[in-house]
Amino acid sequence: MRRIYYGRVSTLDGQTAASQYADAAAQGIDRDDVFIDEGVSGYHVAPADRQQWQHVERDLRKGGVLVVRWLDRISRRYDELHSTMQRLMSKGVRVVCTLNGMEFDGAETDPTKKAVRDAILAFMAAQGEADYRNRREMQARGIEVAKAEGRYKGRKQAVDYAEVRAWKAEQGATVRATAEHFGVGVATVARALAEQ
Repeated sequence: MRRIYYGRVSTLDGQTAASQYADAAAQGIDRDDVFIDEGVSGYHVAPADRQQWQHVERDLRKGGVLVVRWLDRISRRYDELHSTMQRLMSKGVRVVCTLNGMEFDGAETDPTKKAVRDAILAFMAAQGEADYRNRREMQARGIEVAKAEGRYKGRKQAVDYAEVRAWKAEQGATVRATAEHFGVGVATVARALAEQ
């Protein structure tokens, strides 16, 4: 049975997928069966709109095992996580979370066990979205307080945005090539271009 690992990293600045690659290796999953979307929000970008997730869905269309660190790697939105998991369950996929060993088996036929599985899934999906919203709200409050006290200066830019724009225009380079040239993530280059 095919075992696939899916990971997601929200930002390219400061976060890496290294821990998720290590998690996959610890589960005995070959690198060829690891799909990680980098620089992708689990709240703002639906799974179906992610490049690596599309490979996962294609490869699991006839069942198999999907291994994730935690369900929030799939989505941090209740409705999206719930519908994505139900789609996987309907194909007989078993989803395994390495963080706590929880399993959601799409091949389950016992109605009571299916009901328990779906109830736990619904709770985890709701908790994931609530955690995300709470964290964002607390961050915004902290920034407001720091601004009022004159302590908040904003995030320091990793590179000079004008320099990034000039080099990209001069070279006719792609966003990814520009990011590699400056040693930053594509999100940083996108912010530099948006500031024009």
